[in-house]
Amino acid sequence: MLQSNSRLLWVLVLGVVLYTCYFASSLILPVVMAAFFAMLLSPLINRAPLRWLPRGLAALLLVAGLLGSLGAVGVFVSKPAADWARKVPFAMREAAPKLKAMIQPLREASRTNVFDDLTGDGPAGPDEVVVRPPRADLVSATPRVLGSLLAVILLTFSFLVYGDDVLRKLMALRRTRAQKRLTADIVQQIQSDLSRYMLTITATSLALGGATAGLLWYLGVEDPLLWGVLAAALNLTPFVGPLIMALLLALVGLSEFDTIGTALLPAAGFLVLHGVESNVLTPMVLGRTMRINPLAIILWLMLWGWLWGAIGLLVAVPMLVCLKIVASRVEAWQGWSRLLE
Repeated sequence: MLQSNSRLLWVLVLGVVLYTCYFASSLILPVVMAAFFAMLLSPLINRAPLRWLPRGLAALLLVAGLLGSLGAVGVFVSKPAADWARKVPFAMREAAPKLKAMIQPLREASRTNVFDDLTGDGPAGPDEVVVRPPRADLVSATPRVLGSLLAVILLTFSFLVYGDDVLRKLMALRRTRAQKRLTADIVQQIQSDLSRYMLTITATSLALGGATAGLLWYLGVEDPLLWGVLAAALNLTPFVGPLIMALLLALVGLSEFDTIGTALLPAAGFLVLHGVESNVLTPMVLGRTMRINPLAIILWLMLWGWLWGAIGLLVAVPMLVCLKIVASRVEAWQGWSRLLE
């Protein structure tokens, strides 16, 4: 009876947590994002030459360096990205006949009009492509986005400066020496393993982005650096990001090349490079201790993508890594840790 009540209590607690995460996402997301940025930068703040500086100044330099790097990349790719955003309707129109040729056997086999709307094979319409201006709600959402971005920056700086003091005070709240030791071990392992994971994924994603840009340059695709940056960014989200990137490259190939075989080379080459990165490079660096069951990752991505959208997909796997670390150190949760492996 007590065991069933305990399980029911845990189910209720889980429901309350998910409910809070959904309806308080605008408050929780900046904190989560800032915590992960702080985890990424925290190993650097204790290394030379930053460790000889005041902690506030070192944190300010790290945050400024991160913002400067991201801003430089954004400025570098903003013009080609805007050009491609304007060319999307025309690219889709150029790709439609080739896509229709690819799916013609399926259409003939199914004898339905499922693909007519997709390929533009339905009733004839006007040839002019109208590019509509952005909607007004995009402008109204800008202050909210800027406010969230400012909150992430300030919280990241605060975590870097005061995070260690908060952890020491948290340790003081534990009653016994064993509890304090367990809490310290969990926090240290989360800091080291999560930092290692995020740095490794960032490095391998940059390598994948560089290799993708080189491949697209060799194939003659326009703006290869733009697609390389996008490949590196999307690779931070397992499964979903690479799939989106492959679809985008398939569309780009169909719009730029005449033959179907050549048009599919950018997407096929990217999938090969991603396979090498995900199955050889990343496991070789991270080792077996950081591996997580792919099914668990997919279900976890579905959950947090539903709760928090695109940002949820980005932070889902680091949160799962933290959960696995905690479950592996708490005796009552070790079964869940083995389930995630």
